[in-house]
Parts: sequence; C-alpha cells; structure tokens
Amino acid sequence: MAGKRNKSAKEIDLTSFKFVLACGVCHPGGGPLETDREGHRYDEYMREKGYKPGGDNDLDGDYYKALWSKTGVLEADCLLCHLPGYNYEERVKQIKLFNFRWAATAGAGFARVVGSVKGGEVPEVIYNPEFFDSQGRVKLPIVREVPRENCLFCHTESDYKKRGASYKMRDDVHTRAGLRCVDCHKAGSQARDRRISGAEMHEIGKGDDPGDFVRDDLDNTVRECMDCHGRGIQGAPKAVHKGLPPRHLEKLACQACHVPFRAVKAALIQDATHFNPAPGISPLPKRIWTFYGPDGKPWNYYGELHREGNTYQRVFTFSPVKVWYKGKVWPVNRVHSIWVGIVKSGVSGIGMVFMADFFKMWKAHVDNSEKFPALNEIEDDNGDGVPEVNRPAEVRALLKEVGNYLKSLGKLSKRDRVVLVKDAAYTEDGEHWRKLDHFPWEATPYASVFKFSHDIYPAKAALGTKGCTDCHSFGSLFFNRPVLVDLWDAQGKLHFEPSYKLLGYSKLAVDAGAFRQEILEPVLYYGIIVVFLLLGLWVAFCGVRLDLESLSLIPAWPTGRLMLLILIVAVFGPAINVVLGRFISSDVLGYLAFIHKVAGILGLLAALYLLVSRDEKGLAFALGIILMVYQAVTGGVLLLSDNGNLRQVVFTLHDLGALAAVVLAGVVILWRSLRLKRE
Repeated sequence: MAGKRNKSAKEIDLTSFKFVLACGVCHPGGGPLETDREGHRYDEYMREKGYKPGGDNDLDGDYYKALWSKTGVLEADCLLCHLPGYNYEERVKQIKLFNFRWAATAGAGFARVVGSVKGGEVPEVIYNPEFFDSQGRVKLPIVREVPRENCLFCHTESDYKKRGASYKMRDDVHTRAGLRCVDCHKAGSQARDRRISGAEMHEIGKGDDPGDFVRDDLDNTVRECMDCHGRGIQGAPKAVHKGLPPRHLEKLACQACHVPFRAVKAALIQDATHFNPAPGISPLPKRIWTFYGPDGKPWNYYGELHREGNTYQRVFTFSPVKVWYKGKVWPVNRVHSIWVGIVKSGVSGIGMVFMADFFKMWKAHVDNSEKFPALNEIEDDNGDGVPEVNRPAEVRALLKEVGNYLKSLGKLSKRDRVVLVKDAAYTEDGEHWRKLDHFPWEATPYASVFKFSHDIYPAKAALGTKGCTDCHSFGSLFFNRPVLVDLWDAQGKLHFEPSYKLLGYSKLAVDAGAFRQEILEPVLYYGIIVVFLLLGLWVAFCGVRLDLESLSLIPAWPTGRLMLLILIVAVFGPAINVVLGRFISSDVLGYLAFIHKVAGILGLLAALYLLVSRDEKGLAFALGIILMVYQAVTGGVLLLSDNGNLRQVVFTLHDLGALAAVVLAGVVILWRSLRLKRE
C-alpha cells in the first residue's frame, strides 16, 4: 500500500483509489473505501483541497491520480448484507466502471445506472417506481438476519483459495442442516460475548485466524462448537465422544477431528518469481503469481476461476496439515511463498518489489527474450510444466535483472539490496541464506496460515469414529502425513517431513502410540476374551476343577492379597477402558481415570504395607511388588508430565506393565484355585 506522504511518484504503488478498484468488490464499503487515513471523506476533501482528478495531488497516497471527486466513494452498503436477492454482480460492474457512488443503488435493484465515470460520463440514475410507495419512500424486503448467500458474495472466492472451503451441502454438515452463517457469527443483541453484544452493536462474531490481524481484540467472539453441542441448542446433537479420553478434548480443536479431509483445493504455495504461462489468467498482471495445490503440483487457480467461476470448484481430496496454535491442535493451510524483495538500510522487514514493475519486466522479456536476457536462465528443472527459481544461477539471474530494471527506473538506491525470499529465509546469491524469525505454526512470516473451521464432517465421519487407530496407527495421516517444509532445492525437488515433526513429536513417541493402540490394546481386548474362553473350555473338558476352598483362602495369603490388589487396580482402569471404553462417554472415562489414579495410589500403599509385614513371601510376591512400583513410577510420570513425547512412550510402557501385572496375578490365582479332578 502506498504511503500517505511520498517524496516521489516512484515511491507510490497501490493507492487508496486503486485499492477500491482491486478489492472494493469484496468490501461492504465504509472505512478505507470512504475516508482517508486522516478521517476525511475522499470526495469532499478532494474538492476542499482543490485536488485535480487524475493529478499528482501532493503525492498523497490517498489521492495520487485519484478520481474521487467524480466517482464518489463507497459508503457502507447495509443492503449488501441485509437485502435478500441483492444483485452483487451489478455492484461489481458499477465499481469497475468507476461508479463508486452509485454502486449500492444499482446493487439494491431499485434503480438503473446509465453511463460511467470511466467512460468520461456523468452517471444518471433511473429509479424503478415499483420499489417506492405513493410518498416516494423506498420499499425493500430488508431482513435482520443476513442470508447465507449474501455472506458468500465475498467469502466464496477468497476462502476457496485460502482454505479449500466449498460451503456446499455436500461438504458441510451444518449447511445440510440448514444453518446460516449468522447462526454462529452472531451480532448485536443476539451475541452472548459482552465484547460485541448490545442493541446498537454491529460487530459480527469472529474467530481467530493465525494469519489475520484484523480486530484481534474481538477474537473468538463467534459461537464455539460446544455452545450448541454441549447443551443441544437449536436441536444440535449433544457431543458424547464415546471412547475419547478427556485429554484429547483439552488438546485438540474440534475441527482437528471433524475436518479430516478437504474436498477442494487450497493454495499451498504462492510463487511470485516468474511469468505464469498457463491459459485463461486474467487480468494479465496476475501472471506473476503461480499457485500450487496441496499436492505441491501447479494449480492454474485464476485460469479455472475465470473459466468456471467460483461455484464449480473441482473435487480434490486432501488431509489438512495439523499445527499447534494457542495450546490446541488445529487443521490449517500453512501457505508457503517465494518472491523478490528489497532490503533497505535502516528499515525493518523486507519490502516487496512493486507488482506493476515486476510484471512489466517479465512481460517485456516474454514478448522479446533479448530484453532482460539473464531471465533465459530460469527453467523448469523438475518437469512439472512450470519454471521455478531454485538453482543459484537462476537466483542470481533473476535478482540481477530485477536490480537493473529498478535502477533504470530510479527505484533502487545504492544501499538497497535485492533479495529472494523463500519461506523463512532470504538470499542475495542463492547460496548463502539468512533466517527469518517466525511463529512455529508458520512456514514464513510473509505468508498466512488459515485455520479450517468450515466444511465440517458429521460425527460418524470424524477421526476417532473407528477407534484410536484412526490417528494412533503406523499408517495414520494424522501423524504421518507428508508436510511441506522446504521449497525447491537445486534439483527442483520439494522437501516433505512427517506431520509429527511439525507437531513436535519424535518418531519413537509416535511409533510407541501406534504400537499401543494398533497392537497392544487389541491383544488386551481380544486376549481377555480368548483367555476366559480357553479357561472355560479347560475347566469343562480338560480334567480340572475350581477349588472353592483354596480360592476362599487367597485373601489370607500375602501373595494372594497382593495379586487381588493388582486385579482391583486393573479393573478400575485399563480393564474397563480396554473392554468397554468404546461404549463409554468422554466424561465417564474422565471419572474412571480419576478412580484408577486413586485406586493405584491406595494399591501401592497397601502393597508396601504387605511388603513390610512378617508373613512368608515368595518369588511371585517379589515380582508383584516390582510391577506395582514400576506402575507407580510410570503412572506418576503420566500424572505429572505434560510432555507429549514422554507421555506417549511412558503410556505404552505403563500399559505393558499393566499387561504383565494382570497376567502374573491371573496365573498365581488360577494356580492356587484349580485342581485336577479325582476319578
């Protein structure tokens, strides 16, 4: 965005006037589309200052080459949201014709606008009498709650590219249920959050996106999932989460499980280093951007958009990247970027080469390869059909020609350095790189991270529906999905790492969790059933009987008491969890976990009491004490530690210890209780 005050026209890029033309179609008006950075209304202040339409106008970034006094401004258009059937396309048309002042009237449909400022005319408004009563008052079906379709005027296209959001009934359980955007994004008197509630408040409930910094003071004023699914508001099914340990609800955002896949693409990479030759891209300056889909392959986003519109959206299924953000795991689109920047002495950050200048350089080269000849060095090194700036020679060639072109325009001082910015590092020669600070959930501080909060899958399709192995298995995408970590190397290869590394887990921890859920727990679950079945067959057919007298004497025997303690602790914990856990709600599992902890502590104290008693003890007793202490140590780690890597490994060791202890107790008790049948 051009600065407010400039010393030369060479410093000016995107002015406020051009911003309206570029972005006004997705803006309801008001704010920077109505007033300048000092609070003056553009058209009125332009006349007051005597600024000329299309003039330099003191090189003011709000008025340079602007036509405000002719076009008028885009005031806040209430009807854009609150009028069902609003003609959004007509509003877009009027903005492109420079008819800012008249765009809302045309969009509302109660008048036609003839003529255009762009064409050098003064627009004429021809009202439709059908929309007015006998006293000349307009009659429109204005509604309080914004129709979903009106929200999607602006959000469909941008959220398609950023988030892979389709907002279709096919992909979203809430859309299928008939919910509207405002059912979650409440405002005014309907909002519960005190920051936005009130009869005259007009702030709309919003979420918290890592890549956006608009009104961060209102983050998370949107309704949360459990506002409805915790209490059954509006007929929402109450979330029970059978078989899900409460810790998962503390560490996972709902969307981490309920957005297991996306059905349409989102742009994973934005490359702004070369001229995109793909067909259908319009307007031409957008050819300096090349997008890549979630698979890392070129995606002609603008070409598809202008041929097919933003409602077609080709189906492309992919599993989202998972990141930690503010204490929870979220599914996101973690955008990567590569672009040419300028490092200025004494100025923080890296500035971007003006889009118009970069486009003109590349367009001149594409039209005549003898212009800026070093750009011929840039080739498609990986055979994906699109060139990439990845080899040091290509980097040097690009930076050389950009530098020469900017110098010829007088836009590069001797102290300025042209650099290539690739994710969180930049270089002047393609060989020596300097790191850039960034948040752990970002790939770079110069690209966004977009959370996935829409297109929610129903409960029966969420992760965990088929059990813990949906995530904790050796082939699970949750922990093992390849995640892009570095853009093209010298051979043109993208570099990926398993998802668990981005989440901060080790391979040992992830494999330990997978072993526990995919191998150990099935052994426990089916093993218990098989053991009891075989025991029954043995008693029935193999000449053994249950000696009730010996069984009744087990509590009087120190080793027997210890074995019973082991079984009691096991019953109030892993036994119930393994056998019945998938049928028990998360809340009940939480209570059972508490009971298991209490039983474990009391069991350990009782075992130590037995240890110091003077009764006769044997090998089985010693093994039982060792296993109880082992379980106490591993259980204590789980109770006190919040380290994910440590917990995954120790949890598996704890379960192995539980299996060994239960087997020991079962063998000892059965050995004392079963006798051969007498003839």
